[in-house]
Amino acid sequence: MGKLDIFGGQYFFENQAGAFNGYGVLDLQLAKSYSASSGFYVSAKSVYTGFKQVNELSGGGTLFQQSLDNSIGAKWIRRYEGGFSLKPRVGVKSQLFRETKDEKWGEGLYDLTRYEAGLTLERKTRWGLSTPWIYQLSWDAYYTRYARFKSLASEYGGGELNPPDPGSRVLDTLTNQFSYDSEFDLPGFLKADLFFALSMVGYQDQKVINSEGRYLQSERSDSYQTLSLSLSKRYNDINALGQVRPVLGMSLGLANLISNQNHLDTDLAHLKFIRSFYDYSEARLSPSAQFTFIDTGLILRLNYEFALRSYSDRLAQESDGSYTPQKLSQYSNSFNVETVYPVYRSIDLKLQCNWAASRSNNRYERTYRYNYNSSMYFAGMEWRF
Repeated sequence: MGKLDIFGGQYFFENQAGAFNGYGVLDLQLAKSYSASSGFYVSAKSVYTGFKQVNELSGGGTLFQQSLDNSIGAKWIRRYEGGFSLKPRVGVKSQLFRETKDEKWGEGLYDLTRYEAGLTLERKTRWGLSTPWIYQLSWDAYYTRYARFKSLASEYGGGELNPPDPGSRVLDTLTNQFSYDSEFDLPGFLKADLFFALSMVGYQDQKVINSEGRYLQSERSDSYQTLSLSLSKRYNDINALGQVRPVLGMSLGLANLISNQNHLDTDLAHLKFIRSFYDYSEARLSPSAQFTFIDTGLILRLNYEFALRSYSDRLAQESDGSYTPQKLSQYSNSFNVETVYPVYRSIDLKLQCNWAASRSNNRYERTYRYNYNSSMYFAGMEWRF
């Protein structure tokens, strides 16, 4: 089974309109049961984004013109008595980015490949007598390699004027993630989901810098924690406009990053050492609504998200790079509207519109983007098969 989405549309970034471009998704799944207690599941997905986007890859927001994501994975499923299931999996993902229009695919500085493996223990049971409950305990490992990203300092040869060596593959990481996911199907068409994850990220060749500008033998390591709670409720149908079925939801997410990496700004105009440069805390609040028009099959989805990130030690800078006494903070708003209209059996027409804005007390953006507005619209069709 699977689906194919093909869209065309236009983006607007910082009040500048981009050219008409496309967005496409091909999503495939294959499931095979060998018995009532065992089987496997294979999935493949490809996503092309032709719109400008700001992605966080190496400590801040980097602007890209286009991206192409491809992934494939396989999962074995083994069921046991008592509602238990064991699910080992493997997979690989490739992400290609174009920062400029004339950059060729496969030659992007931030192109990456991620190799994945994991194991999930799942149980389907009940909370009390009447509440279905599914919970999962998972361990996942990810090795991420940036094939073309190497530090400039590592390219210098020997000699008396050798620069300090921060390492070569400074963005390559090995991550171990432990997570817990719990889903409740409560009475009154109420669903609740609780998710927690702890990710231990080890940088394979990025050395820690100290206040003297020396790179230590120890390598950078990060710890990322995230906790989210989601609630959704289906309300009684409204006898208007051909009968409308509403579903309202709310999600709250909390996260923080703790890193042993520091930062030394060597510009003599504002020489500065900042300890724990990457540490931050973040909160996200996202209400959502879905309205299904029973007679026509039209579906309207609305989603808003507010996010606030505060860095514990990173200082905000003025536009000339000079440092302020304030800690850097950033907040963002985004609003998304999607309509889906069935036209023939498994074919739907879709229209999506998105508006997003990011604001920060940081004015220095020579390296990363902290302040920007963006919006986009695209329309097309989805084929499910």
